[in-house]
Amino acid sequence: MARKKVPMPLELDITLFRLGRPGISKVLGNLEAEVMELIWARPVEDGTTVRDIFEILYPQRHLAYTTVMTTMTRLAKKQLLQVEKREQTYIYTPTLTRQAFISHLINRVLEDLLVSFVETAPPELDTRSDHDASTHFQKLLDEITRRRAMEAGQSCT
Repeated sequence: MARKKVPMPLELDITLFRLGRPGISKVLGNLEAEVMELIWARPVEDGTTVRDIFEILYPQRHLAYTTVMTTMTRLAKKQLLQVEKREQTYIYTPTLTRQAFISHLINRVLEDLLVSFVETAPPELDTRSDHDASTHFQKLLDEITRRRAMEAGQSCT
């Protein structure tokens, strides 16, 4: 049976950022982050079942099968996993590679910071060692500034 390709989500449902946590658990719960790391470590073409992840996690964490199932369902709702039913089994595959997820996350956090702190951002951009990233974020900042100026002009009329 051929797999249906789902269009790439434009926006992942990620709304929290916890500074004190390591890695991707900054934006996901600890168990969600662990499950995603396990799924990314597996061959994508095989897909992953709840049982696959449960069998890896149970010896270390003694989680209930339903806890793993609920976690993977939550990751699908956040659009990090897509689900396909094959006979009686649900097969999960990541919607993004680990690297693509991290890139998306970095861009989203930086964009949010630029929007939130637009007045203080320009000097900080010049100190970045990555010229391409600096140029990208300067263009983004210019676009944000232009949009704010247009909105201010519209609200004054």
